[in-house]
Order: sequence, then structure tokens, then C-alpha cells
Amino acid sequence: MLDAAILGLSRWAVSRRWENLPGPVADAIGQELAGLFAVISGGQATPAQRALVAAWAPEPGPCTLFGAGSASVEAAAWLNTVAGVCLERDSGHRLAKGHPAALAIPAVLALAEQRGTDGPSTLTAAVVAYEVAARLGRATSYEPDHHNHGSLGIPGAAAGCAVLLGVDAEGVARAVHAALASPVASFWGAALAGSPVRDQWAGAGALAGLASARLAVAGETLPGTWPSPAVGSVEPDGLVPTGDDSDLMVGHGYVKRHSSCAYTHAPADAALLLRADLLASGITPERIRSIEVVASPAAVRLDATSWTTRHGAYFSTPFAVASALLHGDVSYERSAPDQAARLAPLAALVRLREGPLATPDARPATVRVVTDTGSVYEVAVPHSLGDRDHSPFDAATHHDLLAAALTSAGPAPFGPDLVVDVVAALPTAASAATELARLRLAEPERKP
Repeated sequence: MLDAAILGLSRWAVSRRWENLPGPVADAIGQELAGLFAVISGGQATPAQRALVAAWAPEPGPCTLFGAGSASVEAAAWLNTVAGVCLERDSGHRLAKGHPAALAIPAVLALAEQRGTDGPSTLTAAVVAYEVAARLGRATSYEPDHHNHGSLGIPGAAAGCAVLLGVDAEGVARAVHAALASPVASFWGAALAGSPVRDQWAGAGALAGLASARLAVAGETLPGTWPSPAVGSVEPDGLVPTGDDSDLMVGHGYVKRHSSCAYTHAPADAALLLRADLLASGITPERIRSIEVVASPAAVRLDATSWTTRHGAYFSTPFAVASALLHGDVSYERSAPDQAARLAPLAALVRLREGPLATPDARPATVRVVTDTGSVYEVAVPHSLGDRDHSPFDAATHHDLLAAALTSAGPAPFGPDLVVDVVAALPTAASAATELARLRLAEPERKP
């Protein structure tokens, strides 16, 4: 029964202690947080996010807006979550079908700051948030039109926040039940149309998770779980971790190097390798006459060859392939609407074809190019780079990716070394707020 599995997962959550978590789990959540701090801080620097913060006009408060001052717990939970996804560089998890860290953890960090929670307890709550979101994401068979930015993070944020609020296992279960009944009605159509409301779903989910935890603390009776039929159905098997935490999902996700939907990454990686072969043969992108991409069904679905917004580019496999071939990267700056015309000729050449999955959780891709002389060049990859189970980035590359995320929209307010230092200090910090506040730096301008 799902209810029994939720209670078992909640009992696991309240029994975790930082000092008892396996070393690989501690290392994994540290890497997740470093990446999260970088993408949030880089996201806060974008013009769109600066305008959003100005529109909210949050009063200075106890919680950090990373790279952008401070705010109340509610404003920080929403705005940091939105900033974390707006670059489309946030880490994710294939089996969870989404982004547990970016969608579930910002609410936990904001509440921990407000409450003056110590570093080890904050880190433990972050592990709980990640794991509950990831396990429920893995267990959910989503409806085809549902985009889970409005649902995946809610139960994770609820569980992590409930742990910080000191409730027992039954209280955490109440928070998760409330969260599963509180999804945002987010759908793929808006994302595929290029609407930035996609990011706001994530913020709404963070706030819904926080509200679900508070509802549980209020002692409301929440009998039974009601995952919305608009979202999908949940299979309870595998929800509860083993007693020694050897099967935790944190640490088995992926790290992004491209500013685009993860489904486009394997095609982009193959295109980058192909570009190197083409240039070595003296062939410039202008000489390409056709581009065939064989990829996963999810990548083939993202078939737009033109776009008018950044989000339209993010959710386009032709964009990612064209940018990789023309520029040698798929960075945030390439998704700007004023860059679309440069990519349009190559994007128009892309033809997508669905290929067989190597395994149920793999996303292989092949890119095949025919040049003006009829020469054929082809590169295949079994999965995208950055997957921690198959092709993890080394420490130096990960450091470079933190720097790239921080500088996506221009000069960074601080460098990756400060991000890494804050993460390293949290396990022994008497107050997480003291460390996280080091990443504020400046208060945003407030509307009168």
C-alpha cells in the first residue's frame, strides 16, 4: 500500500543523522549543493530574474537570495528555486525523471536559515528532501502531458522542511500526503511553446512544499494519499531506502554542461564530437547539407526548428545540435532570441528519428552529417556526459562548470571557490545561516 510506504519513507527521514550517513552520500549532497548554489547565483544575475526580483520587491529578511541579497523565507524559497532552473543548467536524475535538488532543496535552505538551524541538520534535511523527491519521481508514471516541475519537488521540500520543524514520522507522512495532493497543474504544452512560466511552476512547488510541512505541524488529519490523476500514478515498491542507506539515489544523477533540456544533451554531445571531426577535415558548418539525429523518444519530441524565447530554445533538440555544431557549445547566451537567426539555417537541416533505447534508463544519440561534397560524418554516444554512473566529470571539470554557471549572464558576484568553501564549512557550522549569508553580497534594489 502506498500509505504504508509513505510512512516507512517518513520513518527513514526522521531517523537520519548527518554523522551516520555514508561518506559517498555526504560527498554527493555536497556536490549537489555546490552546483545548486552556482546555478541559483548565476540565474539571479540574468535580466529576467533581476526583473522578477524587482517585481516581487521583497523586503530584506533572514534568508539568502544567492548572489542577490536577502528576503523572507517564502520569497527566498520561490525566487531561489526559479533562479535555479532558469539557466537550464541544474543537475538532475534520469530515474527520478527530473531535478530533485533544484526543485526540493531551496525551500529547505530558506527554512533552515529562518530557524537558525545548524549545518549538519540542514545537510540532513537536504538529503531527505532530495531522496523523497527522487524516490517519488522514480515511482511515478507521469501522464504524457504533465511536466513535473510543478509536482516533483513538492513532497521532497515538504519532507525536508517537516524534518527541520521537528515533527515525528507521522508528521512527515502528513506533510508528504499534503504535498502529493498539492501539485501545480504544469503541462508540457507551455514548456514546448517556450513560456517562462515553466520556471514559475518550480517556485510554486517550493512554496507548496513549505506549506505542506506547516500544515503537518498544525496537526491536520490527512488520511490517505491522493496523487492527482492529472499527474500520474505512484507505485509504492522501492520507496523506502534500505537500512544502511546503500541504495540512496543521491549521487547517481547527472551534472549538466549545456543550457538546454537534459533530453537534448546526448545529441549535443555527439554533435560536439562530430564538429571536432569536421573541423579536423577542414569542413565548416556552412558546408553541411543535412543533419540526421537518432535519439530517445523524449529528445525526438523536442523538434522545434525555430523559437522566439530562451525557453523555446531550451526545449529544442535542433537548437542544441545547431549550437554545438556552429559555436562549439550550448551555453545560455546561445538561447537569446537575437541569436536565433544565426542558428536557424543549421537547425532547419535537422531531421529527428527515434532510436531504440540501449537500456530503459539510457539516452543514446547518433548525429549524422552529409556535406556539400556528399561526404558522410557520424558520431554516436551511449549517453550524455556528466552522468555520475557512466561518465562522471572529474573534479577540475566540475569546478569549471561551477564557474560557467556563475558567469552565464555576465561577471559573477563571486567565484566557484567561495561556493565550494561554503559547502565545505556546512558540516561543522553552528548555524547554516552564517555560511549561506556569505553568498548574499548585495541587496537588490527595492521598488518604492
